[in-house]
Amino acid sequence: MDIGKWLTRFKAVVWLTWKEQSGWTKPPYYFGYIIITPFFQLILYAYMYIVIAFYSGLVDIEMAYYLVTGVSLYNFIGAGLYGLIWTVHSEREHFRTLKYTYMAFPNLQLYLLSRGFFHYITGALSTLVMLLTGLILTGVPLGTLSVKPMLLIILIILGFLWSSQLGIMVAGSSIFSSEYGPLISEAVGGILFLLGAVLYPIESLPDYIRPFADVFPMREWMELMRYALNSSYNVGDPNQLLFQLVVKTIIYVVAAIIFFRFTENLARKKGLLEATLHH
Repeated sequence: MDIGKWLTRFKAVVWLTWKEQSGWTKPPYYFGYIIITPFFQLILYAYMYIVIAFYSGLVDIEMAYYLVTGVSLYNFIGAGLYGLIWTVHSEREHFRTLKYTYMAFPNLQLYLLSRGFFHYITGALSTLVMLLTGLILTGVPLGTLSVKPMLLIILIILGFLWSSQLGIMVAGSSIFSSEYGPLISEAVGGILFLLGAVLYPIESLPDYIRPFADVFPMREWMELMRYALNSSYNVGDPNQLLFQLVVKTIIYVVAAIIFFRFTENLARKKGLLEATLHH
């Protein structure tokens, strides 16, 4: 595909997603909405920490940092994944426009990435607000944080790559489902929340569950993001973790291309791109 033509389509799809998600409202109103919604989720976890710290008399800044960064950073991955996977179900079952979209943007995989990109932007915005607010609420001194900006940028790019490709593979599977598109996306998000070192270290999980955590790049990404936000955070060997993250990301990208191409061709043969399966 011509790069210039693809960028034009990409821009148009992102704009369309913005208008669809915002209900054609004014930007300040919508951005206020996407900030407030996860903010209350953060308050719940911050409140749990504050209550525990108050009644136990123990203020653990490291635990607060782990908790706040986990909940905040997960929102970036979760929002992007859900938005990307939901697209197939929404356009085929709700609006019945997937077949027309396919004619206008024949590369369905790139179309889904374009649609999901907007959700990653909104997820990043809410993550930033949740992170700053959560650290202040739990008493983590912002002045003590030592940020590694270059590593942070690299990790954001890698996070988008591996999670979007995971979303592509799940979206490829959801083409063959009927009413289960939302359930599939929520299930994948829940697995990452459980196995991704969001609220607790992987070492605290039972031994028989830990190997499943190694399948996903979530743990390496989450730990390295904590390290990039505060270089005093102990992750062992960050270079080793970064190498593992890059390798897993490459595997996910290659697997997504192969798997989605197979599911897309199969769906075209079966006529599932234009079918509605909810009844």
